[in-house]
Amino acid sequence: MLNSRERCIRAISHEDVDRIPLTFNARPEVVSRLIRRLGCRDNEELLEALHVDERYAPPLKLESEFLPRNAKLKEGPYGPACTIRYQGEYEVRRDVWGIESVWAPSHTYTYTFVKHPLQEVSLEEYTWPKVVEESAEAVRKYCKVYGERYLVVGYVTHLFEIAWQLTGFNQLIRLMYENPSYVDRILDGLDKIRFEEAKLLIDAGVDVIYDGDDAGAQTTMIISPFLWRRHLKRRYKQLADLCHKHGVFLMFHSDGWIEPIVPDLVEIGVDILDPVQPECMDPAEIHDKYGDKLCLHGTISVQSTLPFGKREDVINEVKKRIEKIGLTGIILGPTHAIQPDTPLENILTLYEAAIKYGKNPERNDP
Repeated sequence: MLNSRERCIRAISHEDVDRIPLTFNARPEVVSRLIRRLGCRDNEELLEALHVDERYAPPLKLESEFLPRNAKLKEGPYGPACTIRYQGEYEVRRDVWGIESVWAPSHTYTYTFVKHPLQEVSLEEYTWPKVVEESAEAVRKYCKVYGERYLVVGYVTHLFEIAWQLTGFNQLIRLMYENPSYVDRILDGLDKIRFEEAKLLIDAGVDVIYDGDDAGAQTTMIISPFLWRRHLKRRYKQLADLCHKHGVFLMFHSDGWIEPIVPDLVEIGVDILDPVQPECMDPAEIHDKYGDKLCLHGTISVQSTLPFGKREDVINEVKKRIEKIGLTGIILGPTHAIQPDTPLENILTLYEAAIKYGKNPERNDP
């Protein structure tokens, strides 16, 4: 019988597996409810109960003048943030990049960006965050505990998303046309941080580097394929090359519809494509076109099926993935963080169905 790490590596490599491997992603509110429902002691017991094959390493820490060391940290859009003021009932938080966002008081993870630092200071004056190298020790310890049994994934800083949050989205797109060398300098600053993070994670023992950069909306891309190729593609390739040099996989995340650049992702060496939202791209079609080169990750809808479907809908979506894609070349799970209003019964059904229908009948493992 394969252990979780072996199962995932074989699936990424498009080799035979004993059952379909599983991933998990949910908001903290959902995790707490599941822990209580299943009588688990902690998050790790929950993952074991759901037969989840991946583990996510503790994030590396960044420090900067924008986030005081003694600040009370809260959730930010991409990592920790601190409260700097209130606008009526709304809370304004600033993160390690100096980016500010307004948070709704009664809705989990609902925010709007209100300040982009490179609109107020020049790039020469901007102080980049620094990677706290000592934070890699927590990753190293995590890999020692979980690395033999599970596929361990480590995050690096987003490239495109942080770039446009530094400048403002419309401003960055305009700058890509009008002042590409300036954009390159921003991306160079981010890449310096990203590659330092990747090297620390690889040295600590992770199996997968996760690079998240949303480029898609529901039915179109939010950046043209031309601009994506001109400014971003070669940088992702450099990261893929670094990963492969050290025997580590690269997972690329983008929500939404990104079909025009999927061939580019294959070309530069992306191993795992996440999350392949079924409302935006048909996982079976992506598999038919690129399934011998990409491992699909996610594919179960958090936008419609899990929150609004019935038990039968969840079972049918799981069975559909298995029938159309198979048991390998895929790591099955939600397409993003499962939201708080999702029925627990649907979440549990996802994992029950995957175990029931996702076994390989040709293997005789118990």
